[in-house]
Amino acid sequence: MKLINIIPLAAVVLLSACTRHIPGDNKSAPVYSSQQEKESEMYPKTDSHQEQEVETFPYQKHSEGEDKQFFTPEKPLAPAIVALLSQADKNYKAGEYGLAVATIERALRIEPRNATLVYKLASVRLRQSKPRLAEDLAKKASLLAGNNTMIKQRSWLLIAEARRLQGNQLGAKEAKQKAANY
Repeated sequence: MKLINIIPLAAVVLLSACTRHIPGDNKSAPVYSSQQEKESEMYPKTDSHQEQEVETFPYQKHSEGEDKQFFTPEKPLAPAIVALLSQADKNYKAGEYGLAVATIERALRIEPRNATLVYKLASVRLRQSKPRLAEDLAKKASLLAGNNTMIKQRSWLLIAEARRLQGNQLGAKEAKQKAANY
């Protein structure tokens, strides 16, 4: 009979040990009402993160206003990504396309679902005369773009150019029509 009385007592003691209060630790787990609040806490805005602009090297020239709108990220980029994109841009401008590809691929290992990075890689691949690879990457960029119509439009224009270079005039025309829908 005594053993039966000890078991519930032992359970209470064990459970109370698990929920023991640690002095000075009054923080509770954060509760977010939206994904945006969570991201704003995960990626706090600092002077170095505000309105980051990344230089571009798309396969064709665009107006200055379009580039600013297109390449200003919706959420702040990690400093490592900004540094890698800056280096890739320098390599691209110097004609060192292999180094630009390697640098963008490093950035993609950090943020593999970044549509802008994938688009930039597609642009370099097109410049390297690898239209099939550029087309595949541009399709991926379009899929990753979500609601960003500028990336989707530019990706489909790049697909059109890649198809034209492959001799697929009908496919290029279809891609241009799809780009016009954005």
